[in-house]
Amino acid sequence: MKAKAVLPFILKTLLLSAIMLAVTMIIGMIRPLSAGEPAARDEGTIMLLLFIVTTVYALVIGLVIKNARGSRLQLIIGLIVAFYGVQTVVGQIEAFFFLTPLGEHMGAGSAPVLRMPLDFILSQLIVWGSVAAVGTPIAVLLFDRRNRHNRKAIPFLPAWSGQQWLIKMAVVILTYELLYFGFGYFVAWKDPAILEFYQGTDPGSFWLQLKQVATNTPGLYGLQAFRALLWVGFTLPVIAMIREKGWTGAFITGLFVSLPMNIPHIIPNPYMPADVRAVHFVETVSSTFIFGIVLFLLFTSMPRKKQIEPYQNPTT
Repeated sequence: MKAKAVLPFILKTLLLSAIMLAVTMIIGMIRPLSAGEPAARDEGTIMLLLFIVTTVYALVIGLVIKNARGSRLQLIIGLIVAFYGVQTVVGQIEAFFFLTPLGEHMGAGSAPVLRMPLDFILSQLIVWGSVAAVGTPIAVLLFDRRNRHNRKAIPFLPAWSGQQWLIKMAVVILTYELLYFGFGYFVAWKDPAILEFYQGTDPGSFWLQLKQVATNTPGLYGLQAFRALLWVGFTLPVIAMIREKGWTGAFITGLFVSLPMNIPHIIPNPYMPADVRAVHFVETVSSTFIFGIVLFLLFTSMPRKKQIEPYQNPTT
């Protein structure tokens, strides 16, 4: 980005952040507090933190658009699906599994001290779905300054064989499982606050932890495999639309995968103590950032049989 374009980018980011914040407040006023959910004691602090969250959202979305290709309609639809998926859906699935009584009945294993009401999870789906639906089209109008000639439609999916897709999906699942359980054990499970919150125990080593999961909660491996595939589905539109195919594109994808879902950890909530949120933030930001880079490099690699760019349209 050229130096003279930095200030306009910052101003547009702040404007988009303010719009997202306004949508959040409006939907939040419509939605009554969940049962047992206390009102914020310091509304000023909460608003400031929420503005930081929406600013991060605006920044990440803006970076994708400034480095994007494809039609504006593709940008809007692709980013709505991608942002809502990585920011809300993937995370709330795990909240449902770990922080609700239904999750415990499904074999979630270690039970947290607190329970998260299902209507709170539903409210998160509604609030952030509204932010994605309203904020993304506005973001495209603000940040997409390409001329019409450079806004041609592109295919979202690489032209790979079924075997190539199966191999890459296997690599995705294995990579995500290792990152999830590796960072979960060495970063999160080593913290006393996490052990106390989830009422768990440290078996003594990573491999014993994997064995413990396989024995007590084998369904957790399947859940994370499912989430890994969701990550692919939600991230592929962004990977396809980013023009830069080197480390710049990988870095932007890493930010897009890691920050939207995890930055809300800075906001206090009655269901997760501050020290637990802080540990989870470090754990999940680092692991998903690496995962985002892996996804980008994996899905922009050159097919062996066809010496063309995976997302290049052969007819143009």
